[in-house]
Amino acid sequence: MEYTLETLDTSRLTHLEGGQLLRRHLADLSTIDRELATDVPYNQYVADLEDRAAGYEQGVARIQKNEDTENVKLADVGRDKAISALGRFISVFEMSDVPEEVEAARVLNIVLGNISSLRKLNYEAETLAIDKLTGALESEEYAGRVALLNIGRYVERLKAANQNFKTIFGSRIQGQATEEVFDMKMFRTETFKKYNQFCSYVLAMANATQAPLFVTALNLLNAGRKYYADLLARRTAGEADEEEETPSE
Repeated sequence: MEYTLETLDTSRLTHLEGGQLLRRHLADLSTIDRELATDVPYNQYVADLEDRAAGYEQGVARIQKNEDTENVKLADVGRDKAISALGRFISVFEMSDVPEEVEAARVLNIVLGNISSLRKLNYEAETLAIDKLTGALESEEYAGRVALLNIGRYVERLKAANQNFKTIFGSRIQGQATEEVFDMKMFRTETFKKYNQFCSYVLAMANATQAPLFVTALNLLNAGRKYYADLLARRTAGEADEEEETPSE
């Protein structure tokens, strides 16, 4: 039997949901018979995630106490959504039956590059990357393709969201609130990098050894991941419904 890992884009979880996911996993994994948990790397991963979960929760608590910090976070979420919307709309034309649209989508996807990675950059790097991206899309070289696919509104949405972030972030650049959000974003990236390594290790060992520890741990991980994957799917569906109800400009 070949085991698989439930698909979950952790980058789309809110800070609070990310912490809840880690805590659920750790609580579930703690129910495994201790006599089974003899694998040294496995135990090291779990111990590391315990420490990171505690630090993660402290960071979230600090952020939630500060209204200015929350505004910075919300502005960043707004432009992350705008990035996703732009990428998704272009991807629709990859399946078009109009060759010119397919070619335009291909070229613009090259310009976008790995657009999902933009959301994982630190604040200043993400701001500069978005400026560079929107500038390219509005240039003479690519403006025709943008017009052909009628994605100008999504480019403008991304520009506006990035400008809004600049305004809010700029006003707080010297404040502790901004530093806390910045640190939290970096800590989150590092934490979920370790989490993804752990999940990959459990999956690989379950397939390689069929050992009860890894099979049980994988089943528990998948149960938690499916819960949050379903939550994200419902959220995406709700956002899509809202966009359909919004009149086009």
